[in-house]
Amino acid sequence: MKRLKLIILFAAALLVILIIAMTVIQKAQNSLANLPRLYAVPEFTFVERSGQPFGLDQLKGKINVVDFIFTRCGGPCPLMGKSMGELYAAFSRSDKVQLVSITCDPDYDSLQVLQDYARDLGVTDQRWVFVRGEKEEMKNLYEQGFKLAGELPYDHSTKLILVDGEGWIRGYYDYDDPIDMDLLKQHIAALVRNLP
Repeated sequence: MKRLKLIILFAAALLVILIIAMTVIQKAQNSLANLPRLYAVPEFTFVERSGQPFGLDQLKGKINVVDFIFTRCGGPCPLMGKSMGELYAAFSRSDKVQLVSITCDPDYDSLQVLQDYARDLGVTDQRWVFVRGEKEEMKNLYEQGFKLAGELPYDHSTKLILVDGEGWIRGYYDYDDPIDMDLLKQHIAALVRNLP
């Protein structure tokens, strides 16, 4: 009798877990269906920490998470780096997911500084790139391309921006909100599945 009760209890718990999992999957599918194409990222050509050109062409064909940082930031940038690092680890087996950190302090953040910064974050490959452009071009991309506001570099946006494989901005996410970060991961995974 006691064994039967345990089996029934186990089956009920399993059913509850299954229902929760189905609900989460359904919400993810619904949220992707409602994921609009907000803005097209304009043409730009900056330089990656390796010295290689980096622009819109390097965004296309991958699912990208973009943020704007500066290496001397004593405020949110280290925490944003931690959130980006979690994404870097979560999608470590996918060459279709790319993280892009663009410095909003190019006067200080040389390629060497960006190389050191990437190394300190534990970045060992090109799945997470660190990019710099000339100040005015970067500011234009920040404001006109990514539709962000704030006095650069100190009052830069802390949003993580999802860009699809065609160069469309699909969403803005709060790096410090666990619900937003879970949603971002779901959206990344769903967009990856839809890549050609």
